[in-house]
Amino acid sequence: MQARDVRAIENPLTAIFDLAEEVEAQTPKIQRLLRYTVWFVSGWLLLGFLLIVIVSAMPLFAFLFTVLLFGLLMLRGQVRSTTGEGLVLAAAILVGVLVILTFGAAFFLGIVLVALFFLGMTILDLVEDARALFTYHALRYRVIRAVRDADPIVHVPQGATPVARLLASLKERNATIAEMVAHPQALRMPAILTGKSGVAYEFDAFVTWPAGTLAPFGIGPRGAAVYVKAFPHAPTRADLEALRRAVEDVSLALRMPPTRVIALWKSDGTHDVPEETYTFLTTEVVGAVVRGRKVACSMELVTEMPDGTYDFIPLIVEALPAMPAVGASPRPA
Repeated sequence: MQARDVRAIENPLTAIFDLAEEVEAQTPKIQRLLRYTVWFVSGWLLLGFLLIVIVSAMPLFAFLFTVLLFGLLMLRGQVRSTTGEGLVLAAAILVGVLVILTFGAAFFLGIVLVALFFLGMTILDLVEDARALFTYHALRYRVIRAVRDADPIVHVPQGATPVARLLASLKERNATIAEMVAHPQALRMPAILTGKSGVAYEFDAFVTWPAGTLAPFGIGPRGAAVYVKAFPHAPTRADLEALRRAVEDVSLALRMPPTRVIALWKSDGTHDVPEETYTFLTTEVVGAVVRGRKVACSMELVTEMPDGTYDFIPLIVEALPAMPAVGASPRPA
């Protein structure tokens, strides 16, 4: 990093991008540091667990109570409400006291070991938050850079229908979707899909990419699905809410997360997108719990304009690969 006066600013917008690029360049090192921290703390927790069981005067009870303590501290990181987190923490403290009581005469040693166990679990929780933050920053920066570097005008390609033209445009601009559409069995136009509730929904196009073999165990690709719904008019908020319910219901039935949810409209130039529709598109997401993981996907309104171009609300692009720092050779993670 170049030594300079951090107070010196020439162009604020350029400076923001320069700062983001500097953080992006350091992100792999920080992620390695966080990964090594997880390994070190996890090793200490395992050692602490063994010490608690070995030193305790009642090893069996110490083992059971420590396992319960570990489960409660893991659950605490998953609870989002303040009341629920407080109750889980209180239960963990109570179990921690029971672990200490199993030490008998070595009471003070039990306090030290249990306190360090609490500290280790807290560090793991904080490190996981930091890893999520840096992962989000790196991906978000690459998306913004992709938008900045992309052609701001997207022309409508040739095609018999608006849906066919949209798919052709997506193939040109998105390598993943191009690979999906290249397999005839992956594309259905139109498609009638049944949700988990048993209700059947109609989409103008549905493209899928199968999940990996180990996806049920949380390893590898979880699959992908692209939904396209064409509207004869500018979609209202009610139209988009109905589309969201349909995608979420189908996602639960297919156990496959939505990758793109597109509302398509061919404008005649005389009607604008309602304000409530714009607000929905920029603030709401399509959410579903697939294989125990919560996924969220923004809905995108693609408008085919009379001048032969597309308008996107919001614009969704795929992130470009991470770029190594200038003058530095790439190193394995």
